[in-house]
Amino acid sequence: MENKTVLSNGVRIITEEIPHVHSVVLGLWVETGSKNEQPEVWGISHFIEHMLFKGTEKRNAMQIAQELEDTGGSINAFTDKESTCFYVRCLDSHLDKAIDVLSDIYLNSVFDAEELEKEKQVVLEELKMYEDDPGDVAYELMFERLWENHPLGHKIIGKRETISAFSRDKIKDYMSQNYTPDKLVVSVAGNIKTDYVVQEFEKRLSVLKSSKRDYLEPEIDFKNHQISKYKDVEQLHLCFSSYGPAINDKDRFAYAIVDSMLGGGMSSKLFQEVREKRGLAYSVSSFELLYKKGGVFGVYAGISPENFKDASKYILFELDKLKDGAFSESDVSRAKEHLKGSLLLSYESVKNRMSKLARNEIYFNRSISTQEIISEIEKVDYNQIMKISKKSFDRNNISLVAVGPINEIPFDIKTLF
Repeated sequence: MENKTVLSNGVRIITEEIPHVHSVVLGLWVETGSKNEQPEVWGISHFIEHMLFKGTEKRNAMQIAQELEDTGGSINAFTDKESTCFYVRCLDSHLDKAIDVLSDIYLNSVFDAEELEKEKQVVLEELKMYEDDPGDVAYELMFERLWENHPLGHKIIGKRETISAFSRDKIKDYMSQNYTPDKLVVSVAGNIKTDYVVQEFEKRLSVLKSSKRDYLEPEIDFKNHQISKYKDVEQLHLCFSSYGPAINDKDRFAYAIVDSMLGGGMSSKLFQEVREKRGLAYSVSSFELLYKKGGVFGVYAGISPENFKDASKYILFELDKLKDGAFSESDVSRAKEHLKGSLLLSYESVKNRMSKLARNEIYFNRSISTQEIISEIEKVDYNQIMKISKKSFDRNNISLVAVGPINEIPFDIKTLF
């Protein structure tokens, strides 16, 4: 059973009691990500994520990690384009310790000057790691060109210049404006009692001062592109991309079914056509990335450079077939079953259930049951899939990024047949 409590300062606490497990997963979710950053502080949300593990008034970095790891638990975090999450996974018997450590890093991090300078070097090394990965470079280029005039288009990790310029004052100022109680969602799932969890977090988080700062996000303007970037590697990494749904779009379930049909496992259309029948790729899959203002639907493939034209042709053929209605009711039914099964299996994980609680609150401001999602999946029909495919898979709406050992793309995807 899911429960929601709103503290007097605006902090939302969402819980799910799962008495048959021995674990608890707790997350502090901030409705602030890379899209909220101005150009002069690009990457600061991700940098703050790192710095909250570097020491508080009563714990150093080692103690923060050790207190939970010594009990078999773990503490971690991640930054996305629209949110930042700090989370702990532990045994139910160590719930008190988890609440205390998680609250401590959020409320009492000291941002020591020496630690800050060391962490800049760590993040710059992380940036190099991403730049060395041609797949990551392809995805980043896709965002930068597709949404070049929108805050969603810039890198979560930031740029060398901005990372190097971060200071304690910049961090404190950014947090005072963006890490406010109205943007904080506490999500807890596992073998817990809701009243106790609320009581313990209220003791700690009630010190946060109520504040509300509106963020006016511009509309997304898609920019079609066809671009390559040379990298001295063995494989060529491709990202085909087009329109996808916003996270609350009524068509999002239809896109999820299309994603399953195209790239949902070894029986999917892309895997069978591009890899199994023709041997043109080892890795080929579809993806969808959904945000508040819009989304991306795409296909990724890692191929040998000599297969570039053929692999692109057969990937686009599969998209053409969807656009032209060359799929059956049984294709749709199989994709629905795959999607429902994947959904139910994912909720066997307590961590995934914790994430579901938070994301539903952040994006929909309500609890959404698994049965409701399954019901919406079942409602999708052949005509709805045809409608979205005609828009998203029109060749005039498809973009291509290629990263690898080429200097230019030797064909136009609009006319490749």
